[in-house]
Amino acid sequence: MKFSLLKNIKHLLEAAGAWTLFGILHYLLPFKAASNFGGWAGRTVGPRLSLSNRARSSLKKCFPNITSTEVEKIVAEMWDNYGRLIAEYAQATRFWDGKNLRNIEIKGAQHLKEFQDDGKPGIIFTAHTGNWQMITLAAQSTGFDLTQMYRTANNPWVDTLMLKCQKLAVKNVITKKGGGPKDLLSLLKRGDHALLLVDQKMGEGMAVPFLGRDAMTAKGVARLYLNQGCPLLPARSERLSDSFFRVTFYPPIDFTPQGDQQKDMYDLLLHINNQISEWVKERPGQWLWLHRRWND
Repeated sequence: MKFSLLKNIKHLLEAAGAWTLFGILHYLLPFKAASNFGGWAGRTVGPRLSLSNRARSSLKKCFPNITSTEVEKIVAEMWDNYGRLIAEYAQATRFWDGKNLRNIEIKGAQHLKEFQDDGKPGIIFTAHTGNWQMITLAAQSTGFDLTQMYRTANNPWVDTLMLKCQKLAVKNVITKKGGGPKDLLSLLKRGDHALLLVDQKMGEGMAVPFLGRDAMTAKGVARLYLNQGCPLLPARSERLSDSFFRVTFYPPIDFTPQGDQQKDMYDLLLHINNQISEWVKERPGQWLWLHRRWND
């Protein structure tokens, strides 16, 4: 009973802070000021949090020759990016208001168009790089509405806010809790398209190298490709400066199964992890190093 009360008080305090911050970013600050404030707060406070030690440790293990100065620079860039991302979530309609696309450059639009018009359901996969929500906004600007899988927050009041922000950037959302995977499969069977972020740590899955180290990797996206013939389109968001982005849609994954289910799944997931690893290596300060991506 005491634990439950303390938990509820903690959740209320967290929610009060989150909703207050949202109100400031969404209603009070102009867009550029909100982004700059988010970046400043991120790089000022973030590196001082104990959570950042996880990022430092992972950077040193993934890049053994990296210097301490380089580590601190990447950690600061990561927090700057994350702080700006929070502000941008609160003002997502500034990028796409249903008529005009702003601050987003699109590359590989032909791949998205072909993906949309091939008569098949499909999954666009991406990672926590840049501001991944720019991918859904870029797609919407071409007339392509995506459904996004959303991970429910532990705090129900914060979750309400996160879902509100999510729906500023994507029209259709399904949650990972409850019937999420079944909802995703039903969506694909209807011939629709979804966006999945596939770089998070999984308690279950398959150990596949990611940035040179085995990481438990979700099998779902590989199963959909191998068992359902569901096309997979890589997409990447890069922050070019402040709140200006490049969204790149790559050609669909071209992978030929060899008939061994486990090996095919491993090889396909390795292909996907290698793709994301290259994005991270090119812009390490734009990937969210805070995840417990590796077992150690």
